[in-house]
Amino acid sequence: MIRAGSVQFLSSSLPDARPRFVSRLAQSSLIAMVCLSVTAPVITVSSALPWFRIEQLALPAIVLSYLWLLLVGEARPVRPNWMFLIGVVYAICVSVSLLYGWVFLGHTVIVRDLYEIPKVFFPVVFFMLGLETDLTESSLRKLLGYFSLAMILVCLYAWAQWMDIGVSHTLANFYSGGAHDEGSLSHYRRVYSTMGNPNVLGQLMTWAIAGFTLAALLGVGNRLLNLVMTLACLVTLAMTGSRYGLLDTGAALGLLILLPSIFRGRRRASLALLLVLLPLFAGVVLFVAKSNRATGDRLQTLRNPLTTDSLSDRVNDLWRDAGEEFIESPFLGHGPAKTIFSGIFTDSEYLDVLKEFGGIGFLVYLAYYVYPARVLWKGLRRTAKSEPELESRIPATFWALHLSFIMTITALIMNIGMSSFYNLPLQGFLWMWMGIGAAAARSLARVDRAAC
Repeated sequence: MIRAGSVQFLSSSLPDARPRFVSRLAQSSLIAMVCLSVTAPVITVSSALPWFRIEQLALPAIVLSYLWLLLVGEARPVRPNWMFLIGVVYAICVSVSLLYGWVFLGHTVIVRDLYEIPKVFFPVVFFMLGLETDLTESSLRKLLGYFSLAMILVCLYAWAQWMDIGVSHTLANFYSGGAHDEGSLSHYRRVYSTMGNPNVLGQLMTWAIAGFTLAALLGVGNRLLNLVMTLACLVTLAMTGSRYGLLDTGAALGLLILLPSIFRGRRRASLALLLVLLPLFAGVVLFVAKSNRATGDRLQTLRNPLTTDSLSDRVNDLWRDAGEEFIESPFLGHGPAKTIFSGIFTDSEYLDVLKEFGGIGFLVYLAYYVYPARVLWKGLRRTAKSEPELESRIPATFWALHLSFIMTITALIMNIGMSSFYNLPLQGFLWMWMGIGAAAARSLARVDRAAC
């Protein structure tokens, strides 16, 4: 149990007690990367190569800077964690599946197939950045502030697309996801903003809504501003016309309310306020949806989600085909096999991993989520036992821990019909947040050990 007497220990043991230039620079860089990951456009290096995100291209510079600082004694060695081993084992699984598909199943191997091997380390590095940067309480507050600014820009761009303002056409040259997404925008007014795809934008809005709602509930930052940001993100979510996004958001808010660590002391009044506001938020979403017939018709189908056209298409066609591919090679899969699978959109990351890397690879893939979730859950159990004084001193640490856990669990839900691990627009954002939450859990664990 974390006692009130441990608060002083926490203040001296967290990175706030060592305000070095390198530490402040690292924390500012991480905040910038989180915000740029949701606002910056993709970068095309060559037509022969896949496109990249700015946070991915920044990784070599970050690694080189870290190695230099390590050599001059200004940085500490990276502490080992299970994510490193998970990345290595998954890379081996991908390599074995690729070799098996080439040698035994006769699949053609191209350069794009080989890129799948190093790609598995992106989540590992992003998680490490969030974990090792060890954002302080004040830096977490700054993160919320700058993230609010980033999300305002994302929402404004989406609203410009909804209203067909000229600037949105100019920005489309940098952010458009292609003809399919432009068709969804022109025919159905399904906005995509900086994400290039309305469903991906819906995923981002789910996590943003959870983040701002939690901030209001825990008293991090300005409560009124957090509620306004929640409302703005809900409006944008409705504009995406993403039915899956609405279901995910409902799951995120339900998870937020059901977490045992939420029902504590002074938070109960805030929770009661949230429950009162939920009907208002739902009414705003319905109002926005009904202002556009196509969006309204899409969301009307949620009255019976099991009979929607998108679900029936997946179950009867896409998911059945993926299941058949998995049955043909259940243990090692077919490998990436881009010459066969690149034009097929399964719309389920779980089935994509199963058919490409088999049951063995799938189990390792799940570890990318299970390991952070386990670390975060331990942290949540500690917050449930902590005294109110601790939370009043470090509410942003509690906020980051809760939000990261909700993001991890909802990502697992999203992967049923969408993607998060291989979703490049949100991959860096998600795993940096997992690392940030894990760092918060680790800080609370140090306090707990000191109190025993």
